[in-house]
Amino acid sequence: MSSAPGPIPPGVEPIASSGAGAVFRPAGGAPSSELSALLRDGRVLNAEVLTGSTEGTMILAIGRHSVPAESELDLDPGARFQVLVEQNADGIVLRILAPPEGEDAILLRALRGVVGDERPLGELLGELLARLRGPGEALPELAPLLRALEGQAATPQGDPSALRTLLGSLGLGHEAALALLVGVRPSHEGFARLRNDLKALLLRAQGALEAAGGPPELHEAVTRALSGLEAEQLLNAAREKAGEPLILSFPFPDGERWATARLAVPSRRERNSGGADEREEPFRLTLGLELSQLGPVRADLALAPGMLSVRILVTSPELVRRIEPELANLRKRLGDGRRAVELAVRLGTGREATQGLEAFDIAFLRDHHIMNVAG
Repeated sequence: MSSAPGPIPPGVEPIASSGAGAVFRPAGGAPSSELSALLRDGRVLNAEVLTGSTEGTMILAIGRHSVPAESELDLDPGARFQVLVEQNADGIVLRILAPPEGEDAILLRALRGVVGDERPLGELLGELLARLRGPGEALPELAPLLRALEGQAATPQGDPSALRTLLGSLGLGHEAALALLVGVRPSHEGFARLRNDLKALLLRAQGALEAAGGPPELHEAVTRALSGLEAEQLLNAAREKAGEPLILSFPFPDGERWATARLAVPSRRERNSGGADEREEPFRLTLGLELSQLGPVRADLALAPGMLSVRILVTSPELVRRIEPELANLRKRLGDGRRAVELAVRLGTGREATQGLEAFDIAFLRDHHIMNVAG
């Protein structure tokens, strides 16, 4: 790769915390005359890791040269960065430079901090609820979180506003709501709602367990649930950047456990991209979940001024036969007298049921690898 020597670019600085840890020391004896000319004091060079660290030694590609180097850094093959050449009494040192972090880099770093075993949110919250009903009940500080989780799972017989209340209580928009309160005089109701959403309760529970030295397994369950919720928030931030539909995940009762329902809604960028006839375009939602007894179920809804269209997809022929006789009654329940209702059910595949709803199938992560598995 090109070495591109030159002065330190604006906004690029040596890693502040480096000390001995963020430097490379060329190894393997005296460098050739050509390499010595390249590694002159004060030059800024592009470098790439060719081989991973083995007992503190790796191979760097600098210009046309393969340079063995010693370092305490643990870098994967393919990592690219700039180094500043320094010469002192101990010889040549290559100090890695930290580029200014752009918005994408910050988002990717945040995602790497919370994305772990990729377990769905419903499963994480269900596991936490089970833990809280055990040793967690002995800690009064955790009582608000226990009550919130017990009322968290959506019920199929809920009134029309139940889902909106549920989604608002999850804390998926916690930071955005907090930002709106800065510089304004918040209402008591707005502050209380923010203070008691699920994210706020998880953060308080985490602090209480750390202070009280609570059971490790309970602390781990709280941390996993909080990371799962923050992963949902950050993935939606990535979707918003690309104008993709947002995915709102929430727990849904499935026998003795919780499944995860996913609701795909247009992002602000997607809603604002319409033309002059935007108001005539149908508003589209997609709801998907997988239940232990029914398998994957998907509903695609399109709401237009004169029509509500609902397309239900299931993967079991028996379920199609069970739903079809209920379509007329469901059509009446969905109708409000102001618009026609078009309702249909069909048999599909599991892949069709999850299309557009998979958590990590987003443009941002196709362009930015969340994990480097090279080597």
